[in-house]
Amino acid sequence: MVQQDFLEWAANKIRRGRPPSGTGKLDLGELPPDLRLSVPDVQQLHQELASRLGGVDLVLTDNRRRMVTVKKRKGRYRMRLHHMFVGCDEATLDALACLAGGGADMSEARSLIKDYISENRDEISFDVEPDEVDGKGEHHDLDKLLGKWRQRLGHGELDEVVITWGRYGRGRRTIRFGSFDFDRKLIRIHPALDESWVPEFFVEFVVYHELLHALYPPKEAASRRVVHTEEFRRREKDFPRFEEAIAWERANLTRFMER
Repeated sequence: MVQQDFLEWAANKIRRGRPPSGTGKLDLGELPPDLRLSVPDVQQLHQELASRLGGVDLVLTDNRRRMVTVKKRKGRYRMRLHHMFVGCDEATLDALACLAGGGADMSEARSLIKDYISENRDEISFDVEPDEVDGKGEHHDLDKLLGKWRQRLGHGELDEVVITWGRYGRGRRTIRFGSFDFDRKLIRIHPALDESWVPEFFVEFVVYHELLHALYPPKEAASRRVVHTEEFRRREKDFPRFEEAIAWERANLTRFMER
């Protein structure tokens, strides 16, 4: 069975539940394909900004350098926001609107947004000291799983890869189970997976998936960046419990979102 890409599914669902007239356009095309987010919360972010500013064309990004960019042209705002802002609180929404609209409290708005970004920095930066890297969880040992697949995949370049648990951010309702930083050769695993009800084979699958990124980096093709190449997808299916892992994720995604 052909699996539908999550972002394609999310975009289709958003198109079916179109925002109120005048809200503006919503673009998810720049998000990574392995990011899991709550479609209602994406829509709510868009509508909350539009209610404060009027028409807003909102682009959600995974940009690692610019978290917030706003341009205004002919009375319409075009906002580019990092996906960390999905599910943010009212104060952060007000600060974003103030920053876009040039309100009187610009200094306070910038400070609040800066603090929010700092609290959610795991989504944009993985620059950690060696003593901050810890794969030993309460229920799952990431170092053990990493060592197992380093040996099985048998590539010397994987010896430099390290792994750690990430952190929870404030007010976030998106989730990416794992991330790989190509520059630092660092895998981060979302701490939501360190629970007794999360089976080890699923955590192991996420670790395996992120290790494959080290072996099969993104490629540029037809003016777009392909994160999951054909070879990557082929090797991903070599995971012994691949179908079971995919099915478990689908069955339990809502439980993660409701945490």
